[in-house]
Amino acid sequence: MTRQKVINAIIATVEELRPSIYVPNPQTRGKTSTGNMADNALWYSIEDDVVDVYIHPAIAPYCYYTNEPWISPKWKGKKNPNEGWWKRFCEEFARRLAEKLRGEIK
Repeated sequence: MTRQKVINAIIATVEELRPSIYVPNPQTRGKTSTGNMADNALWYSIEDDVVDVYIHPAIAPYCYYTNEPWISPKWKGKKNPNEGWWKRFCEEFARRLAEKLRGEIK
């Protein structure tokens, strides 16, 4: 498989997952969530043979907190419903990419 085909598969997988359940709170978009992380902050960069898929910190500086446990007394012991979403996103990304490339992602 050519380098360009791999890059195209990566980009297609990012775009496929962008509106999905793996980005926090798709049910609340338009209510309490704007979808900023999915619509604007989910980026990828390609340099030589390295592809980075990430949430751009200047666009969604709060992203880190959406993925972590809630520890503030404000939440009165409630669990963050989004906790661990980035890990789930990465796992699904790897699964789908491996399927497209007909291989295994390690």
